Amino acid sequence: MQTASKLSLLALIASLSLAGCSAAETSAPEVTQTPTSTQTVEPEPEPVYLAAPLTGVEYLEGTNPSLELPAISAKIDNTYNGRPQVALNDADVVYVTRVEAGLTRLLAVWQSRVPEAIGPVRSVRPVDAAIVDPYNGVFVYSGGQVPFKSAAKATGLVMSDEDTEQGNDTYFREESRVAPWNLYFRAAQLQINYTEQPAPAPSFEFAAVPSAVALGVPVEALEVKYPSLRSTWDLGEAAFAWSEADEPAWLRTMDGKEHVQTDGSRIISKNVVVMEVVHDLSFVDPKYGAIPKAKLVDNSGVAHIFSDGYYIKATWSKGASDAPILLKLESGESVKLAVGNTWIEMMDSPKSTLKVTEPGAE
Repeated sequence: MQTASKLSLLALIASLSLAGCSAAETSAPEVTQTPTSTQTVEPEPEPVYLAAPLTGVEYLEGTNPSLELPAISAKIDNTYNGRPQVALNDADVVYVTRVEAGLTRLLAVWQSRVPEAIGPVRSVRPVDAAIVDPYNGVFVYSGGQVPFKSAAKATGLVMSDEDTEQGNDTYFREESRVAPWNLYFRAAQLQINYTEQPAPAPSFEFAAVPSAVALGVPVEALEVKYPSLRSTWDLGEAAFAWSEADEPAWLRTMDGKEHVQTDGSRIISKNVVVMEVVHDLSFVDPKYGAIPKAKLVDNSGVAHIFSDGYYIKATWSKGASDAPILLKLESGESVKLAVGNTWIEMMDSPKSTLKVTEPGAE
């Protein structure tokens, strides 16, 4: 009898357990799988950089309106009385040209960085037309002999001097200087005034590793000795307007004194190109004697390329007046300059000489 009761109790417990499990399974909440929505994120547009045509320096698109504006070329005095000059370190390219009495004068070209004012401006010379012609834009000068002015005018550039700019408030006399070394012009205003002129086409080629560094030899200095003065460039470091830190640079000295601007800063350049050029001395001025003219058009010669502390020998050539000066290696490939500004010393062989100083030389 007891055994039957135990069996009945066990059966009841089992029945209740099964009922509980069934209830638990029945009451469990349903889990609904909701599909996850995928959000499409548009990628940020890649930044666009534009290279300045005369330096190769890259600027974020829209940050440098000067890249679309014309070049401003100007004849700048380089005598003792004409120094210090204004804003030469802002120029993309500077040419050192021979003039009478064994002296030199500068022809500088501003385009990617145009300062408010530039000076002192001096008169045109016979070689200027062949230099400025490929750059288009505006040519600034102060007087000159009729044949030289006529040659420059034939290039089709805007000829800009005190007479043509009367009423435009673009030229002024600097009170701290004496005539004729006191004529200055408002360069940025000139660039804006002549926006109908085209921006210059690229002339030289540039690379992060220039040809002189890749194929040349290290040097510490170079010196061009003209008949009446010396132009020296020593290797150093400097912070350029486009650089975030100091970079290798050539530092300029004139006749043993540091060549500085009016703000006291040293003249610096990323590249120095020394061109050996035959000069025509057939034009003789009654007062000043023979006025040299570098024979550039349809001509060629030896070029010495100095970039970032290295040197390589090359050649230069130029076709018509409006054609750019081309720099070629012995292999026939184009010379790649260091990204940045360039000074070109137009040495009149054989009257001028070049001395190159290598590391360790006494």
